[in-house]
Amino acid sequence: MEGLISIVLPIYNGEKYMRESIDSVINQTYQNWELLILDDCSSDNTSNIAQEYVKRDKRISYYRNEKNLRLPRNLNKGFSLAHGDYLTWTSDDNRYKPTALEKMYDALQKDLKAQFVFASCRIIDGNGKAIEYIMVNEWSKKRIVGENPVGACFMYTREVYEKIGNYDPDLTLVEDYDYWQRIFGHFETVALEEILYEYRWHDGALTSTMKQETFNKTLEKVLLKNRSLFGKIDFGSQYYYYKGLYTCEKNLGNTPNIYSKKYQLFSLIYLLQYRVPNKLKRMLRR
Repeated sequence: MEGLISIVLPIYNGEKYMRESIDSVINQTYQNWELLILDDCSSDNTSNIAQEYVKRDKRISYYRNEKNLRLPRNLNKGFSLAHGDYLTWTSDDNRYKPTALEKMYDALQKDLKAQFVFASCRIIDGNGKAIEYIMVNEWSKKRIVGENPVGACFMYTREVYEKIGNYDPDLTLVEDYDYWQRIFGHFETVALEEILYEYRWHDGALTSTMKQETFNKTLEKVLLKNRSLFGKIDFGSQYYYYKGLYTCEKNLGNTPNIYSKKYQLFSLIYLLQYRVPNKLKRMLRR
């Protein structure tokens, strides 16, 4: 029998787009799933819409928090209630492509060493129009040490959850990236180049309203904290690592930038070892 996939949907005042998000789960080609809607004290029509879906589909559950937990704690509550062999979470303003769960599940069945899978995403505006793309491939794994390549479409096994534990509530805004780094530091992963998800960018989205100073300070903290998980890394990964730290310091307006020299060094190495040879290969193919 196919494994059960648990999908956590944390939500706060998400009435505008939540039907699209829930419908995208219902319309999956892979049908052995449960959807847990975690309402973080919404004051709009979120509750009524969620309960409407609960009545229509026994695979959908609804929970309303007594007090506002914010995203990391709300996710942790959701996963504590999940029964699945495989776990993921989505947002009220985003939506899956119909084959997303099937493709990610099949990828983990095909590569039995892997415990985490992530896929490419299309970024859409408030009206659903494509404006950009988050494309992933095997090279994306090299970037994880210094920047977030995962995007918003992913799935992992219960073994990962039992090993990695909860999302860190002290790392709001980068709690997901911290979690991915912790996973990559312990487990094999699979990258799917196919676009399986649509990520909506609009004025109300958390990522478009986050405070830049808090974000960059927290991101730098995560990069430094998790570096030891990756052990010895090659020049490509070192380039991404110091690029991430350098960018945080630059965005914080810190001068002199304490990572400038190492970033410049590994930028040069990266150019000579990767970019120039790849450019030459493309030229020779023509």
